[in-house]
Order: sequence, then structure tokens, then C-alpha cells
Amino acid sequence: MKTKKFNWSQITRSKITWAIVAEILILLVCFIIRPDFFSISIQPSTGVLYGSLIDIVNRSAEITIIAMGMTLVIALGGTDLSVGALVAVSGAMALKLMRWDVLEYNTPGDYTVYPFFLVLLLPLVTCTLMGLFNGLLIAKGGMQPFIATLILMVSGRGIAQILTNGKQFTTMYSPFRMIGQGNLGPIPMPIVIMVVICILMGIFVRKTAFGTFVESVGVNRSASRLSGISSDKVILIVYALTGLLAGIAGLIYSSRIMSNDSNNAGINYEMDAILAVVIGGTAMTGGKFSLVGTFVGSLIIRTIVTFVYYFGIVSEATMAFKALIIAVVIVLQSEPVREYFAKRSEARAARKSA
Repeated sequence: MKTKKFNWSQITRSKITWAIVAEILILLVCFIIRPDFFSISIQPSTGVLYGSLIDIVNRSAEITIIAMGMTLVIALGGTDLSVGALVAVSGAMALKLMRWDVLEYNTPGDYTVYPFFLVLLLPLVTCTLMGLFNGLLIAKGGMQPFIATLILMVSGRGIAQILTNGKQFTTMYSPFRMIGQGNLGPIPMPIVIMVVICILMGIFVRKTAFGTFVESVGVNRSASRLSGISSDKVILIVYALTGLLAGIAGLIYSSRIMSNDSNNAGINYEMDAILAVVIGGTAMTGGKFSLVGTFVGSLIIRTIVTFVYYFGIVSEATMAFKALIIAVVIVLQSEPVREYFAKRSEARAARKSA
């Protein structure tokens, strides 16, 4: 039986390859400067895995979850600027339901005023409906995605402030703490939630026809409609799903701090999610997308932030480091660079076979 040859040319042409290379290089720099950067241990008091690598994956959970939805949005040729505000709305509603009236329940404790399933369900339903509102403006209203989602980006934090009457609620409710600070065995709970969502998203878009519908609408909305695909329904589902995922990220964020922080929750999340998708190889023009690439892109963004904090670099430099490394990754992913390395691989293979 003839074995299939390893195709280096195809690999070097892939944008995901260069995203993975970039992540490896960043981690390599971290290892050279501080070899203990790769150390992973188990905390004796909690039995949870601990270390810089674990922290990167753990802290990237919110962006990764949002970026899963943003991948589909960008594959449609659109964008969603409201996800950061929806993170704030989700956290504000959850904390409001647990504390409700701080004048009557003025001491934060291990309790919730409303049943816990409502604390989880209502924020997710609300964020899903807000995402659906974005989709309606785009699909039925004919608005540009940038303008349509800008509405909730601007008003979302105001809605979060209205929900809590401008107050910052705090809680000590143990089941809620589990979402952002708990663990399943040695694995932090945010990582578990992130992995489950990534798997479900992968099944949804690759084991059903929906992923193909998204790519078709992204390439040519009019042609997809003529071929029998309801482009409006696809857009509505994608934006509603993105709202749901932003709501989940909001619950994780507020659980980490055990509070709602409507002014700061989800700040720049929309930018980080878009960057994660682009770094992962999904084109802003729409069409083909890669959830695996998005996951790698999200890890790259969090690795940069961890690098900055871990080595004592001033936090103001984070954006500069992000911009520099992202620029390098995008250049590596550009068509001329990928073609150059692909041709070198082909030439090398030709010399070996000669």
C-alpha cells in the first residue's frame, strides 16, 4: 500500500499554521527569559492545577467563548461591536437577581434572592434577545453590521447601569462562585465551560449544514438566497448565538470578581474577539472560517497579556505588545509570505525526489 506523502506546501499555505508558529515563538521567548514559566503544579489547598500556562488558558475563556460567535459573524462578512456591553448586561442582571434590593438585603452573603436557575437563565435569554435585535437590524432593516451593533455597544452599559440603579452589587453566593472560581477535579471551571462550548460549536457548524450556510451567505448573500438558503434566518441565528455566548462570558467574568462592574466589564472584548478571529485565519471579507484558528488566536492574545504582567512590564505597554505581535502574525499570514514558504517547500521536495 502506497503511503501518502507529508505535504509541507499545503501546511505552509495555511493561516492557522502561522498562528500556531507565532504562539510557539511567544512561549519560547517566555521560556528563555524565565524557564519556570512552563512549570505546572497542583495547589495543595485546592487540588487545582496552577501555573502560567494554566492561567493563559483559564483567563482566555471569556474571549474564546465570545470569539466562537464572532467567527461566524465575521464569516458572514459582518462584525459585532456590542459583545463587550452584553458582558456587562449579563453580569449586572445576574447580580441584581441575587441581591435585588440592597436596602433590604444590604449585606452580601451566601444567598440569592431569586432562584439560582433564574440568575443564570434570565441574563442568557436577555443577551440572546439583544443579539437577535442586532440580527433584525441587519437582516430585516438592511443596516450595516458596524452601525447596527454600535447601537448596543453605546447603550448596553447604560442598560446595565439602569438594571442596578447605578450601584455595584457584590455577592458571596457559593454556587455562583463556582462558575468563575470553581473547578472540576484539577481543572478550573472556566476552562471546562470553554472546552464544552468550543466542542458544541464545532459540532454545530461542522456536523450540520449550518456552517456551510454561513460560508455561503458570507461569500454572496444574494446568490445563497437564490440557491434556497434563507440568508435572513442564518444572520438572525448567528447574531442571537453571539449574544448568548457573550452572556455566558459575562457570567464567568462577574463570577470571577463576585460583583457586577458595569463600567469595566467586557471593556475591549469586542476588539480582542475580532483580533482572535483574524489571527486565526478567518478573513474579514467573509466566507470560510476556522474555529480552531480562532481558539489559537485567543490564546495568542492572552499569552501576550500574561507575558506583560508576568515580567513586570507596565500595563500600558500591553496594547503596544499586542499591536506589534499581531502585526507580525498578520504579515506571516499574508498571501505573499505564505506563497514564498510554500514554493520553498515545493523546491525542497523536488530536489529530494530528483
